[in-house]
Amino acid sequence: MTDFDIYGSKQSAELQAAPAGAPTASGEQDVGYVEDFIKGIGGGLGRGLTGLAGLPGTAQDLVRGGIDYLLPPSQKQLEARQQAPNLLPSQPAVQAAVEKNVTGKFYEPQTLPGQYASTIAEFAPGALVPGSAAARVANTVIPGAFSETAGQITKGTAAEPWARGIAGVAGGVGAAKAITPAAPASAGRQAAVGVLEREGIPLSAGERTGSAPIRWAESVAADMPGSAGRAAEMNAATRNALDKTLTERTFDRAELTRRGIPPEANLPDPSVAVAGGKSLSDKYNQIFAGYDLPSDSRLVNGIYGRVAKYENDALTPTKELARMRDKITDTLLKGQGRMTGAEYQGFRSQLGSAAKDSVGDTAKRTALSGMKRDLDAAMERNLPTSVAKQLKENNRRYSNMKTLEGPVSKADEHLSPQAVAQAARSRRAADYSKRQGNLDELAHAANMVIKPLPQSGTGPRTQMQQLMNFPAMLSAGGGGTIGGMIGGIPGALIGAGLPLAASRFVVSKGGQKYLGNQILPQRGRDVVAQTLAQKAVSQPSIIERNERERRAYEEKRKNR
Repeated sequence: MTDFDIYGSKQSAELQAAPAGAPTASGEQDVGYVEDFIKGIGGGLGRGLTGLAGLPGTAQDLVRGGIDYLLPPSQKQLEARQQAPNLLPSQPAVQAAVEKNVTGKFYEPQTLPGQYASTIAEFAPGALVPGSAAARVANTVIPGAFSETAGQITKGTAAEPWARGIAGVAGGVGAAKAITPAAPASAGRQAAVGVLEREGIPLSAGERTGSAPIRWAESVAADMPGSAGRAAEMNAATRNALDKTLTERTFDRAELTRRGIPPEANLPDPSVAVAGGKSLSDKYNQIFAGYDLPSDSRLVNGIYGRVAKYENDALTPTKELARMRDKITDTLLKGQGRMTGAEYQGFRSQLGSAAKDSVGDTAKRTALSGMKRDLDAAMERNLPTSVAKQLKENNRRYSNMKTLEGPVSKADEHLSPQAVAQAARSRRAADYSKRQGNLDELAHAANMVIKPLPQSGTGPRTQMQQLMNFPAMLSAGGGGTIGGMIGGIPGALIGAGLPLAASRFVVSKGGQKYLGNQILPQRGRDVVAQTLAQKAVSQPSIIERNERERRAYEEKRKNR
């Protein structure tokens, strides 16, 4: 066995072959794997905690060492430094103090499992960094395991501390991204995804996470043989579900069915719009066939107050509001304090149209919409409770229908989420900003999540295609080297199949679950920061251990 193979072990080559628990040639008692593993955790935790406590001093020593390397101090300066009190003790000093005064010497593992356990435990203080429980565990165990593996490979060399540090960072970031490819979505996107999922609208992994690379991969898969069909199914399922939700927010499905509309038909189908509009009109006629709108002080004061406020605030008051107010009050006077249901419907429609046409005059639109709400409230106050609920529901559906008229008129096969959001926002900007309308939250969520990629995508699309083709190039090249025609054909076949397999995986059920999972929802920079902090905590003890084992090993060589 070479020196490199046995360096760092507490046993010589022949002793390493001895069974666990047997006495060593030097009289040392070997330990079992389980005992060493458990004790290794305890010793590692001790070193990790003292490393955390000594982190400021360790940082100070690193900075001072860098300065000394660039500007070597004089002997006098070194002597003065040794005599000065150390206000920031580093990890070795903290550990020495704890071992002397509290715990006794921290356990040093003697077996490979114990050394892994010790290193991972030294990383444990990094779990104090905020994050999910899964992320804390993974960001402790995985970097620790990678770091110890690199340390075992480079044991006994000057590269060991560097190898441990680099492997810990690379392993932490690589494993985190391998487990959860997409960074966590913003809080706003998560809320929007929640809205759509509560409505039963299926979303792709790219839509759920907002990850541009995943969305481009899905887009490329939609153009690839073998995956285009599945990608089209996914997209159709999302858009059909959104159309269905918007349709049923606007029209009663039972009423549509009664008018001959099949269950799978939704807006923007013109037959749905026609039948749905007729159902709302019929409902109004049914409600108002036997009910009038009686006047009361709340109605009159509300209408007069809105006109007065507009005339007081507007820079250029208009007579339109005053004329509308007077028409309503005159109708009530002629009816001896009442207006018919048909008259109520007429005024409600006029106020809604006038508000919609008040482009650029927010105050006027607010006043007209407020007068309409005053009429609705007055009617609801004076109807039986069950009929008032029906009227309120019909008014809500009618408002949704008017909002969707523009998007329906412009739609092709499906309603555009962007057009729906724009229509909801333009009709009632103030209400939309507060998500007060029945469609507002849904429209906002769909606009944020279900949207086209932000550019034509020539660059990102080409890069994603090249990434999917990379395994193909490798396999084709490998097949060519196997030998003549026999090796080239398998290589070419494999090379042609791998991009198809990659694109198929992206849109498969398993691929979508993997790409969209949030088991370790974290960003790469956060993993790097945490792993670097962990290495800063554990590195001093690793360096000290390396030097100690080096001395012990050299002593064993001399004795042999």
